[in-house]
Amino acid sequence: MIALLRSDAYRVLHSRWIWGVVAIVTFLLFAPALMMRWTSMGPVFYDDLTSSALAMTGVQMLAAAMACIVCCDRTDIGFSRSILSSFCERGRTVWFAEKCVFSLALAAVLIVFTFVVGLLALLVSGVPVANPEPAWQVAAWLGCMWLCAAPYVALTVLVAHLTRSEGVTIGFAVLSSGGLLEGGIVIGIDALCYLAGGHFLDFSSAVAPWLPSQIAGIVGQGAAALLSTDNAEHLSAAVRALVVCLPLTVAVTAADALLVSRRDVA
Repeated sequence: MIALLRSDAYRVLHSRWIWGVVAIVTFLLFAPALMMRWTSMGPVFYDDLTSSALAMTGVQMLAAAMACIVCCDRTDIGFSRSILSSFCERGRTVWFAEKCVFSLALAAVLIVFTFVVGLLALLVSGVPVANPEPAWQVAAWLGCMWLCAAPYVALTVLVAHLTRSEGVTIGFAVLSSGGLLEGGIVIGIDALCYLAGGHFLDFSSAVAPWLPSQIAGIVGQGAAALLSTDNAEHLSAAVRALVVCLPLTVAVTAADALLVSRRDVA
């Protein structure tokens, strides 16, 4: 697997799209910082480091889109099929598992890169932070941000391998990581429960705190909200991310490696 990871890393680093992603993220973070630097907005400061200072919105959607590009690259010329046809069953299992692992690692790199660039943009803006969090809280916040993105990345890889269609996969990546697909499924189940004689929104109110998209929304509020247990479940969003997102990511990766690899490669 190490050789496959190195091969994918080389291929991504020598592609044009990854540098386009770097340029877009840098622009989106530095443009507001420069505007704040050059305009007179009066006394402004951030309460803490993770809730308001860094624009991390859309990272999980971008991570899923990057997973789509990694898995669908060169499928139109039959590159993946020609490679897989030369592998034994165990080799195909490792190949599929490596795509998930690499895409998850790429998502982690994206999150760290966005955070570092956001810190630099914060310095450029000249806006002080009143109460920066301890390093361990920032690390927990970054880790939970990756956990929230991980299921969408793994599911995108699974859909890419099942459909072998870049259009379908990118559509799934956007809809799933944006929470639209997730919300539609929950509302659909609510409607079925209502037709069966139950109360509308009973299901969604019960499962909402455990949905990855809802947990991601709390992560977006900063480390303080992430670690707070002041909620109906009396569990922090960090714990819920570990309970829900991590097993889901492992299960999807296992399904991709063990089940999809048995499909005919033709």
